[in-house]
Amino acid sequence: MDKNVKKIYETMSGLFKIIHKLQDENLKNSDFADLSRTEIHAVTAIGIGRPKTMTHVANILEIKVSTLTSTVNKLVKKGYVERLRDDKDRRIVKVALTDKGEQAAREYEQFMERIVKGAVSQVPFDKLQYFVSAIDNINQYFMAKSSMVYVKTSPFELKPIKLGPHELPVPIVQAGMSICIAGAGLASSVAAEGGLGLIGTTDIGYRRPDYEKDRLAANIEGVREAVSEAKRRRDEAGGGGLIGVTVMWSNPNAPAYVDAAVKSGAQVIVTSGSIPRDLPKYCGDKKVALVPTVSSKRAASAIIRTWSQKYNRMPDGFILQGPFAAGLLGFREDQLDRAEQEWHRIIADIKSELSKFENCPLIVGGGIFTKEDAETAYKYGADGFLMGTRFVLTEECDAPDEYKKRYLNCERNDVTIIRSPMKTSVRAMKNSFTDRVAEGKCEDYDIFEAVKRSVEGDYDGGLMFCSEQAESIGRIDTVKDVFREFET
Repeated sequence: MDKNVKKIYETMSGLFKIIHKLQDENLKNSDFADLSRTEIHAVTAIGIGRPKTMTHVANILEIKVSTLTSTVNKLVKKGYVERLRDDKDRRIVKVALTDKGEQAAREYEQFMERIVKGAVSQVPFDKLQYFVSAIDNINQYFMAKSSMVYVKTSPFELKPIKLGPHELPVPIVQAGMSICIAGAGLASSVAAEGGLGLIGTTDIGYRRPDYEKDRLAANIEGVREAVSEAKRRRDEAGGGGLIGVTVMWSNPNAPAYVDAAVKSGAQVIVTSGSIPRDLPKYCGDKKVALVPTVSSKRAASAIIRTWSQKYNRMPDGFILQGPFAAGLLGFREDQLDRAEQEWHRIIADIKSELSKFENCPLIVGGGIFTKEDAETAYKYGADGFLMGTRFVLTEECDAPDEYKKRYLNCERNDVTIIRSPMKTSVRAMKNSFTDRVAEGKCEDYDIFEAVKRSVEGDYDGGLMFCSEQAESIGRIDTVKDVFREFET
């Protein structure tokens, strides 16, 4: 064995033993001496916050549910864990920490934080970033080996991608936020920088004078005007990016919006909300790229299979909407925690499926806020990056200035997750409206009417989609600023 390899192997093996010993000693000398190392690991996996299913906790620990059950039984007897019935489905049993369990979890996390900080303090300051990067690379290597997930080793780079007949010079995509948040102004500014600017079509015409008389006609005209105006502004700026629209496919008028967008010169059609099994039917023009939004490999595979059999056509790419996004999420409440834990594996899994096909890029959204976020997604297979909240915090965003200020002043604790009328999750800014939804007082609300209220200035009674990361910027950028950050 090579001398260096032998040294690294012995050091890593020794570290595992030492850490386990320190964990055992810490428990022995704490107020929680009745806990074993296995039990404290289960306590931290259950975690402080929303109750979890046994399956979810077992997946975190990478053990069988039957094995976990024995540990949980002991923790219940000791007063650290309690079993709870789901409010919506009494057949579902979840586990949560008691006050005693939460105290144990906090103290254990504080202990591990001290250990790590103490170890890192031994690294010279000018070498710290290199050390962190090296540890991350080693971790990713072992994750790939253990899960058979491919991890890119090439340096992060914003490379052009193909979307059907079009080339996207810079693989940054601005989310098509509806109710006039993402209109011609924002979309054209993104396209001017070489990215894909998306116009949200849901109730896009609600400010038109004919809206109340004929909503469908007003919205169709709104789509036409926004696409045409965005293309005009992009061309005037000399931009080489693309203009497209986002269509909520569960809307019965979705085909009409697609038709209006195609006829107005939209280059990309993005769908969200449900599987667009028959989208190609309304887009015979192959000059238009079709890009569905999915939240799983299974959904992507279903679209590929249906389109190839029925229309002899492949999607021109996919947007993978992650669990950390703002707004409507493609996960039920009982799926969300697991999706968060397995997010990188989900990226890698769907990329492995798409890699079988030529020119079918994967655009990852949800939690992409900084260049570092994009770099991580890139390692697991992302070809492009979608951002919503980040673009709300730009001068060019079509939302009112006061609306943007709400984002600007938002802190992490100001963001919550509520249930949508479709039983999936919604991430939004806390206010009286979200409190009522959480309390079960308005479960069948019209989600887009609620968003409309906030856009019109009712910030306490409306719904404001928002990412937990909004607090990390603290300023209003220009679209150019955002692109330069990712390109530098």
